[in-house]
Amino acid sequence: MPGGIDDFIRDTMDIDTPSDLKRYFIEFMRQYGFTISSYHYVAEGFKRIPVEDGLRISEFPEDWVSHYLESDYFEIDPIMSEARQSGRPFHWFEIAELRDLDQKQQAFLDDLKATGFRDGIAVPVFARPGEIAYFGLGSEDDELRLSQGELLELQAICQHMHLRYNELVEDSQAQKLSNRELEVVELIAQGKSNTKISQTLGISKNTVDTLVRRCFNKLGVSTRVEAALAAVGRGLILP
Repeated sequence: MPGGIDDFIRDTMDIDTPSDLKRYFIEFMRQYGFTISSYHYVAEGFKRIPVEDGLRISEFPEDWVSHYLESDYFEIDPIMSEARQSGRPFHWFEIAELRDLDQKQQAFLDDLKATGFRDGIAVPVFARPGEIAYFGLGSEDDELRLSQGELLELQAICQHMHLRYNELVEDSQAQKLSNRELEVVELIAQGKSNTKISQTLGISKNTVDTLVRRCFNKLGVSTRVEAALAAVGRGLILP
């Protein structure tokens, strides 16, 4: 198995921001053949939380994310549901062997395959009582042939990622967004490019680039979609 949990733990303990940690995790997962990574909080305090509040990493195509949200797939997603109840990793498209699916759930899986995924693995992780998170690791290229031992090591890597991410977020949340940074995040959520933000706020594009990086670091995100969702989830901006 490439890398390994010892390498992952050693390297991540030297990382000091959530956004850098997520970038490292995404690259580390590529060694295993995962071309797409996602990371969601599924439940906190024994209560299910909305997908837009729980998303921490999303490399899925934006068209798929929009389709997922608009179709309310979160309400019927059998993979997410199994992840809330299961303690072990499982392949996405083997879900029919684990539970009976209704027509809507089967339609969801058909949609997921049509997006171009050959295979994927769901990895549930846990931390505080009543808290469940889930890593969705997909491949657009090949079927994923991991042994049971490799799946368990993968889960241990994701478990450490979850714990380390929580540590760094608690540190970063002490940093509040400035008024200017809030303006930038709100414009990001409206789909504005850095050039458009520069024109709207009357500041240079270099300044916008710097502000966007600061926002990403403080929110613990690495993409514009994640920044918008994190800001809405924390009540910093309106949906």
